[in-house]
Amino acid sequence: MEKQLFTEFEGIKIPLVSTGVSPFAGSPQFGDKAPIYRDKFFNDATAMLEIMEACYEGGGRGTGAIPFGKVGEAVKIMKETHDDYVITGSTLPGVVPDPGIEQLIDLDAKIIYVHASISDEKNDRVNKLLEEISSRGVIPGLAVHKPVSTLEFAFNNLDVKTFLVPFNAKGMMMGNQQKLEELVDGRKEAAFMGMKTLAAGIIEPTKAYEYISKHNIRAVVIGMVEVEEARNVTEIALKALQK
Repeated sequence: MEKQLFTEFEGIKIPLVSTGVSPFAGSPQFGDKAPIYRDKFFNDATAMLEIMEACYEGGGRGTGAIPFGKVGEAVKIMKETHDDYVITGSTLPGVVPDPGIEQLIDLDAKIIYVHASISDEKNDRVNKLLEEISSRGVIPGLAVHKPVSTLEFAFNNLDVKTFLVPFNAKGMMMGNQQKLEELVDGRKEAAFMGMKTLAAGIIEPTKAYEYISKHNIRAVVIGMVEVEEARNVTEIALKALQK
């Protein structure tokens, strides 16, 4: 039987597993390793490509892109060399003149999430960005770092059905873990993509994705920094997510 590699978000084919780019930016969640990862990846498309290729070999068919450093360059090469490669993306964090929507559209992103640092503010700018993304023919979504309060706000006030949420067995960045599980599992009509699924590498992958498979998470984006790790983790996540 052929492996299932994709799911659907609002009628669009989305990879079950995508390469995450948080390590490439040296995100603070990686602690002492963050500056090491940033030095290795941020301005090196070849280093990023090695991870993306290994994820692809394991069955991952996309990248969850943020337009910083050499991410765009690496993603373009993957798209040129792999016909079934699909990009989802997030806007740049914070208040910046250019949130990166154009760069993500140039990569043919199928979903563009408003970055969590903006979504969690729950203000007019969130709605404006969602409308701008939608007006360009791209599925708009919300990434969240304060998931319970931001999801509740979105369900009650915004016309958005696609979300990028921290979701892991340790409850890292989930806030009230039980409440978030209830919110996610109770919204079958919404499309949830999981991030922080390995809790910055502290959860063993089999346990991590066994947990994910029990909840209403349709796809995951995984930050990875070693070739063999990327291949193996992708295979484990895919097996758990195939339903």
